[in-house]
Amino acid sequence: MGTSKVRVRLFASLREVAGTPEMELELMGPASVESCWGRLCDRFEGLASWRASVRPALNLEYVDWEAVIAPGDELAFLPPVSGGAPTPEPAVAVRVGPEPIDLEGMNSAVQRRGIGAIATFVGLVRDPDEGRPVSQLVYEAYPEMAEPVLAAISEEACRRFGATEARVQHRTGPVASGVASVAVLVGAAHRRQALDACSYIIDELKSRAPIWKSSE
Repeated sequence: MGTSKVRVRLFASLREVAGTPEMELELMGPASVESCWGRLCDRFEGLASWRASVRPALNLEYVDWEAVIAPGDELAFLPPVSGGAPTPEPAVAVRVGPEPIDLEGMNSAVQRRGIGAIATFVGLVRDPDEGRPVSQLVYEAYPEMAEPVLAAISEEACRRFGATEARVQHRTGPVASGVASVAVLVGAAHRRQALDACSYIIDELKSRAPIWKSSE
């Protein structure tokens, strides 16, 4: 498959980070705005932290990050018109252990400045489960690995969706039916950021965190 090119333009603070106002990217087949941004971040250190505040434009019109690039297109990445600054480092706190879920404490710890929405997910031990009675579940974890993995997932979610902070707590040991085994709380400026980041964290937690459960 042959290659084609797209013209990429950077403005204001993004131009300063990259040290150039424009460049060409070679495309190997179909590409999205997101994939082009990823290639720029690989090339220019410091761009990645702007992701949450950048708006992409394709052929002089604002577009979503999933928009498809065609050969000869002009793609531009625009920082906030008022100047702005990169999204600050997200505040992330995770805990894996036998202590009961402290949802009130997690909520109280959220820094309210700049936050317009808080999304919360609480997972309970379900009884019955697929028709079978469940008195409790027992959770086992590799805590030295589980907490760093949860922290990494939370940071990914905040940066990907523009959330400000995330807090995650997961129980280990026996947890009775009807009791919370995991809680995720995300704070962000807008509700969609908070909801999407919260959903991302719990989905990734289920597939990546070294935490197991059994009914015995």
